[in-house]
Order: sequence, then structure tokens, then C-alpha cells
Amino acid sequence: MPTHIGIGYSQDPDTQRAAQEAAYIAKQQTQQESIDLAIVFNTIHYNSNEALRTIQNILDDPQTIGCSTAGIILSSGIQMRGIAVLAISSDELKFGIGSVNDISSQDTRTAGNHLAKSALTTLGQYKRLGFLFFADGLLKDLSLMIKGVQEILGTILPIVGAGSSDDFQFRRTYQYYQDKAMYNGAGGLLIGGQLNLGIANRHGWKPLGRPRVVNKVDGHIIKMIDGKKACNIYEEYFGEEVQNNRRSKQRSRMAIMYPLGIYIEGETEYLLRNAIDILNDGSIVCQGEVPEGANAHIMIGNKDSCMQAAVEAATEAKESLQGKKPQIVLIFECFTRHKLLGRDAFQEIQMVKEILGKDIPMLGMYSYGEISPFHPSDHVKKTHLQNESIVILAIG
Repeated sequence: MPTHIGIGYSQDPDTQRAAQEAAYIAKQQTQQESIDLAIVFNTIHYNSNEALRTIQNILDDPQTIGCSTAGIILSSGIQMRGIAVLAISSDELKFGIGSVNDISSQDTRTAGNHLAKSALTTLGQYKRLGFLFFADGLLKDLSLMIKGVQEILGTILPIVGAGSSDDFQFRRTYQYYQDKAMYNGAGGLLIGGQLNLGIANRHGWKPLGRPRVVNKVDGHIIKMIDGKKACNIYEEYFGEEVQNNRRSKQRSRMAIMYPLGIYIEGETEYLLRNAIDILNDGSIVCQGEVPEGANAHIMIGNKDSCMQAAVEAATEAKESLQGKKPQIVLIFECFTRHKLLGRDAFQEIQMVKEILGKDIPMLGMYSYGEISPFHPSDHVKKTHLQNESIVILAIG
């Protein structure tokens, strides 16, 4: 039996009706009685636990993961409210899922170990193609969890995923495993079988000004840059806005639109880090660890550079499939890009479709942090947490 794909979506304001409609449409499109895997994305307007129970009931208890999102990316448009369900029935693909909860109460790296081990247990002995997971996008150092996953699964297997999101309020996000919605958790999917994965990520942000040296760090907190308090790198450009950000403890335009770019030896892309907070001592809290001694820039992007980055990512993902036509395309994209692109956000998605195929089923979500190797075609696939980027996963 080949692989059968169905994508259902509903924006009915009632949780149960929306979940029912999305699940029914997805199952109907597969034209199969049995569904092996469901991936669920919904905006925070819905009761996630009720939605998951409804979807599991209609699809007859498939393996299920997913998360909350600030917006849903569909082939037909971008929706800021609704529930989307991807249903897969396949003899070519095999799946193993796992979860970990209450991550902040344990060592984050160890939590990544547990997540990978639980997915391995349910996959069995099938050939492994890649690992996909959704973790709480509000975790202070998601990059440590990625390291924990890679310690179990190795450096050859590609790892991709995203941080769950809300409506840009940064209050609470949800992660899904079977019929359970977690917060401060993660759900993972180990993909096995006979098909290929095409993976790519880009961001399009460019360095502004001269490089600065990161002198002192504490994991994901930058203490000093160029021998001065870390926030000086922003104060030179933005002055009082930095002080306002420190007082308000809110995510300002400065922190969102001008991330830090970290130069990684041997990579062609800068590693982007959102400055999610500035502490009273001038330290910058980043969404992910920063290597001590690295060169750092303030980064700047625009609509054209973002769209060009999406085109480059789609092209690389297509090339990674080695001539095979994708059967499903998943997109994980930073919500900041949607803010920057505004009304042109769907134009970016249409450009991706032009490259990967207008008739290919496509589903995506807007995230708080994107997870992907920089160069998936390399033998050693070092996975990074990235911000402000678009990650494309094509399966074919």
C-alpha cells in the first residue's frame, strides 16, 4: 500500500465541532479506514485536550503528536484561528512516538534523552529516517534538549522540529502526545521506513556593523560582549529602547526584529538568537545557548531577504529528495517572519509551492524557535536551535 495523506482544517468557533470537521476531512482525503499517524496544530482559541480526544476518537486512536501555534500554514492560505489535522496511512513509513513532561523540574538534557528513548521503543527495528519533535517554545534553553535527543539518536540522523507557540503573548503553549495536551513538555516522532526526507532551513537576516566577541556566557545568558556588559551591543544602536525593554520585561520590537547572529565556524548561515530578556546587570537572556568566544552581530532582515531565504530552503529540500516527488511538505516558521512579511506572508508560501509542487499537500505552523541541521546532506548533521527561520521538511 502506498502512502495516503489527508489534511483537514476547520475554524468553527466550537472546539468539538472544529476538531470533528478537521479530522473527518483529513480521514476522508486518505480514503483509508486505518490512520497510522496524526499531527495536530491548533491556535490557542480552542481547548486542546477536548480537541485531541475528539480527533483520536474519529481517527480510531492513531499515534498523535502536535502543538499549539500562533498560526496555521495551509496550501490555500494562512489562518490565525483554527484546528488542522494531518492524517497519514502508509506501508512505506513507520512511526514511533514519545513524550516528556514537566521539563523545567528536571535536567533539560536528560529530558531530551527520555524523549528520544521513548520514541525509539515504539518504532521498533525499522530503518530510521529522521526525528521530529515539538517542545515548549517558552523553555529557556531548548538547545540543551536538542543535545539530549542527539546523544541518544546520534549525529547521522536528522533532527527537526519547532517550539510551540501562542498568540505572541508568550504566556503558555501546549504540546501534544496522543490525547494529552502538556505544557512545559515535548512530543516526538521517530520516522522510519522506505521514503526519503528533504530538509532545509534559512533565515535571510544579515549582519549589521562589525563583529563583537562574546567574552562570558552562562549557558543561554550572555554576560559580556567586547569586555562590556552584554546589552551595550544593543544600546549603541537603540539607546533608550533598551532601557525601556529592561524595565517593562516585555518583548520589544528591538528584541524580536533584531536578533543576535552568532558566527559558527564552518557554517554558511549565522546562528540566530532572540534576545528574550535583558537582566538588571545588563546580561542578555537568549533563546538557546551561545558559545563563549564566538563572534556576534546584531542582525537585520527585510521582506525580500526573508522570501529569498524561503526559496533557497525549498530548493535545497527538493534537491535532498534526489529526484523523488514529495508526498507531504511540513513547514515550521518563526512567527516573527509573519510579523515582518505582513500581507505578503502567503506570497512566501506560494513561492515554496512553486518549487516543491503546487499539488503537494502542505501543512505548517508558526513557532517560537525552529530546530534543524544547517546542512542536512552532510554526513554529520549537527542540529541547532534557530530563531527567525523557516524549516522545510519534505517526505517523498
